[in-house]
Amino acid sequence: MRLVDEDGRLFGRVNVVDAAVVLVVLAAVVAGVVAFVPLGGGGEQATRYATVDLGTQPPAAAERIETGDRSADGETVVTDTYVGPAADGANASVVVRVRVNGTLAGDGDDRVFERDGEPLRRGDALSFETPSYAVSGDVLRVDADGETLPVGSLPVLLDATLSPATADAVAVGDTSRLDDRRIARVTGVTTAPVANGSARRALLGVRVHTLNRSGSTYFGATPVKVGESLRFDTDQYALTGTVARWGNASPSGSPTTTTVVVSLTDVAPTVADGLRAGLVERRDGRTTARITDVRTENATVVLTSDDGHIYEREHPENVDVELTVDLRTRATADGLRFHTRALREGTRVTLDFRTVAVDGTVTRIRG
Repeated sequence: MRLVDEDGRLFGRVNVVDAAVVLVVLAAVVAGVVAFVPLGGGGEQATRYATVDLGTQPPAAAERIETGDRSADGETVVTDTYVGPAADGANASVVVRVRVNGTLAGDGDDRVFERDGEPLRRGDALSFETPSYAVSGDVLRVDADGETLPVGSLPVLLDATLSPATADAVAVGDTSRLDDRRIARVTGVTTAPVANGSARRALLGVRVHTLNRSGSTYFGATPVKVGESLRFDTDQYALTGTVARWGNASPSGSPTTTTVVVSLTDVAPTVADGLRAGLVERRDGRTTARITDVRTENATVVLTSDDGHIYEREHPENVDVELTVDLRTRATADGLRFHTRALREGTRVTLDFRTVAVDGTVTRIRG
């Protein structure tokens, strides 16, 4: 049989022109399918590492989030965790580093990493669920590599006003914890009585577990900056202090001994009798003041007579006291400091010798 007969039919049955039209239509259909069905299942497979702020979590929930946790679909894995105190002091602030499997969409420098068909960028939300928990947070950054978070240990000096009971309880080595994680530790304590006796001022050296976020250092949810308040909680006490310096947890200056004369006026005999050479003030296991000499003279009292004349007379009981005291001070670029305050002539100081406490004025500094 001839392929095309004299009437122009293919195999004597189909018109050649009609067959050509059918072939053109089929080619167009195939081209359309190729154009609209992505090759390779949606783009190039890729992996990215994201830092995700999970926000405030109850301590029990924070305890369950651990390195190695894997999402139910296996596409998201926790590679590092950071836990610190939340702003409310009762809960935890949690940040995680996660490895995410996804695809790259686009061409060249314009390619975008996608997870489940959605872009994953800084500022986006990321959710994942494990057999133990489901969480969601804000993406702080996305990188091509890097499993760990930029955590550190930072010395900080806190300035706090404490009740006497709290001041007595604070000691070097005290530790603040969230579940089984140690987040802060006391490295040094300097306390001083306040004049009214109802509180003490404290300079606390504290080493805190920190996280670098977008170029700033954070302790939990709080940025570590001079003037910012930080909480420090233990099982025995809770306190809040203001950051006086960071990067160095020691009070400024170098230790030295300074001899001063402190004047006390109109002192009752019961108090004056308790002051003697050799009496020491001790703070935080160290001698901070030692009396080397005591001198007394009768105090004076001003009287006004019935006719309006003013007379100065000796007080029948009270005395003025002059104490010579060796103080443990710190020499700084701005001068001497005692306890937690500047030391100058005219400065009022409170000395607590346990058996007797006095408040007087520095009249001379001998060096």
